[in-house]
Amino acid sequence: MLSLAFDTSTKWGRFALAEADQVLEYRPLNVSGSYADALLPVIEDMLDRAGRRKEELTGVGVTIGPGSFTGIRIGVATAKGLAWGLGCDLVGVTSLAAMAAAMLDEHPGAELAVPVLDARRREIFAAVFRREGSWVRPVAEPAALKPDQWWPRILQVVDDPEQPVYGGDGAELLLGQGAGLRPELANRGEPSLRRWSSAHPATARSLALAMNTGGLPTAHPFTLVPEYMRVSDAEVKRKLDLTPDAPSDDVSSHRSERSS
Repeated sequence: MLSLAFDTSTKWGRFALAEADQVLEYRPLNVSGSYADALLPVIEDMLDRAGRRKEELTGVGVTIGPGSFTGIRIGVATAKGLAWGLGCDLVGVTSLAAMAAAMLDEHPGAELAVPVLDARRREIFAAVFRREGSWVRPVAEPAALKPDQWWPRILQVVDDPEQPVYGGDGAELLLGQGAGLRPELANRGEPSLRRWSSAHPATARSLALAMNTGGLPTAHPFTLVPEYMRVSDAEVKRKLDLTPDAPSDDVSSHRSERSS
């Protein structure tokens, strides 16, 4: 199986191409603007460097949010277009689940992960995930809340707040630092190296590898939609509701090029 995965939910983009249990290409791509011009050239370059053609892809995986509204839309639309045109599998996972899987890959001795993204508006996107096979399952469902609202939720589902791996660009907002460190994490005796992951874990790498195990559910390109988790700033300012209608599950009349 040859799987392509990418994460454009934040400006710290991640791209990976994997065959079976081997990563053929991995590419971090930090953008200061839009992915619109950069995404497809990166994918083409990765395939060229691996000596593969896009027609060989058996699956395309993408993060569907939360994160940057524009980045999510571009990533999801590109993944849907590729999967539909090539007739290959399409996998969509939340960016928090992909972060958790990458964090647990980085710390093989851990079973729990708490990915955290800075959601602005004094909130964070966060969740608690447990390792399950080559992927993860939620223990505390993803939500956008203030850090002081999220911390009690974590304490309710973990025996010891030192157990999980914490990571993401919002981890400092959740955990505090220095004198502002959460009391449950402070004054623990001798200093020790904690399971705190990178701010930008290798999400695409973990997703591409997990897709090749066959344990992740696939979606039809016409039914996969972004998971923004809350309305945009533009909607708040203009008092609009731009939530798209749910797509129909009946896609029987549509065929991709590969299936025709």
